[in-house]
Amino acid sequence: MKAKRFVILSITVTILAASFFFMGQTGIVFAAADAGRGPGGPGAPGNPGTPQGAGQGTANPQGAGLGTAYRGAVEAPGAPGGRGYGYGMSGQAGAALTPLSAQEAEGLQDAILEEYGALNLYQSVIAQFGNVIPFSQIAASEQQHVNALVRQAEKYGVSVPANPGLAAAPTFATLADACKAGVEAETVDGALYDTLKAFTTHADLLRVYDALQAASLENHLLAFQTCD
Repeated sequence: MKAKRFVILSITVTILAASFFFMGQTGIVFAAADAGRGPGGPGAPGNPGTPQGAGQGTANPQGAGLGTAYRGAVEAPGAPGGRGYGYGMSGQAGAALTPLSAQEAEGLQDAILEEYGALNLYQSVIAQFGNVIPFSQIAASEQQHVNALVRQAEKYGVSVPANPGLAAAPTFATLADACKAGVEAETVDGALYDTLKAFTTHADLLRVYDALQAASLENHLLAFQTCD
């Protein structure tokens, strides 16, 4: 009987010892698992992105640069325990304007003043004879000429001269006499653009001069030559 109790006691001790050993190992495992689940260290800071390429610009009809920027990968600051990535825009829109030379800037101001003179003349004819054709139409066109030249001046940072007006409003006996004055004004206008184009190197400004000169010599001049 005593032997049987001893065997049972031995088995119980063995089971308890095994249980304690297993629990100890489990604790180690759980502790390791908890350590594994802990917060990671701070991620390495992101590096600045490298532009994939410079923007390429095209000019609109008024010369303003319109650019397309290329997208480049940028390494963002890392999240705790890792590294993140984002995207940024790189590239430069449009090309910088080359300033006008002093002669070009002065020539642009002369063109504005010339167009003012024609506009003022035609408006004075309208004031005397009423809203007559072709003066009403050409006066509106001259205002557009002024606007086109002023846009160029503003784009290049050239001071825009004020309209000085007419020193004295001319008086015409007939509409035909007024038309002759229009012929003279448009002839002078066309000749001025020949002078300006001789020393102008900026392609956008040359295009404006060409367009305004063509309007003067091919449209306005012809209209005044045939009016009465």
